[in-house]
Amino acid sequence: MTRAILNHALAQEAFDMVSPHIEAFLQKYANQTDMAVVISAVEAINSNDARKSFKDNCLLVTGFGDTDGWALDYERIALSKAEKSVRTGLSSAMVEPQYFCEGDTPYWGSVVLDGIVVGCSGVEGFYDEMFSMWIAAAIKALCKKRIAELPKGQHFI
Repeated sequence: MTRAILNHALAQEAFDMVSPHIEAFLQKYANQTDMAVVISAVEAINSNDARKSFKDNCLLVTGFGDTDGWALDYERIALSKAEKSVRTGLSSAMVEPQYFCEGDTPYWGSVVLDGIVVGCSGVEGFYDEMFSMWIAAAIKALCKKRIAELPKGQHFI
């Protein structure tokens, strides 16, 4: 199996970079502190093990707030958004109903950025989508940074 640059550690680093800004936004503009975040990627980047659940194949599943006190199962919703995006290669706002499968959430808020998939759930879809894009952009930047930092003369990763 080919190991992609995008892995759990890089996903965690990107989440850590962006999370203080998300937390501040949630408190100031959304009057909310709870949100789930799921980071995955399309099959070409993140080879899934068919013996594992979608959640177990994700690069990172995390969130904000007191998960035991969440009003809804934000993690399950975020997982469904991300799974739909991995399956279709589309941001969830772009997925037409004929692509929905039994058990899919009708909500949107996940993005696909050059194969990077991030799904957020906890606020309105437009904010979930914005946070997903922030995280995906941070992941993309860290992947590019890794390539830029290759030692001179190193021709392979």
